[in-house]
Amino acid sequence: MDFGAFLGKVGRNLRKARWRKGMRQEDVAAAGITYRYLQEMERGERNPSLRMLYELAQVLDVRVADLIEVGERRAPVKLADVPESLAPKRGRKPVPKRRSKR
Repeated sequence: MDFGAFLGKVGRNLRKARWRKGMRQEDVAAAGITYRYLQEMERGERNPSLRMLYELAQVLDVRVADLIEVGERRAPVKLADVPESLAPKRGRKPVPKRRSKR
């Protein structure tokens, strides 16, 4: 799936969440999100920031995950189950030695 298709599906999720709440675009815009920006997000023409997704989720009483769920199911990775041993080593990476030009 390309990014444009992903944005379209996020826009549809946003529209459905708004419908479920029984709100018009004007009602959501009254909560501090501009009307035009909301329209463009629902059409998949805008890439909302995480802050915008968070604010929309608060207004629409849904989770941010509900807005970005696009239906492609993969085996879920529970981040709490990822062992600390997979974390990158702390500190600076060694700088490769440069070859001298002669």
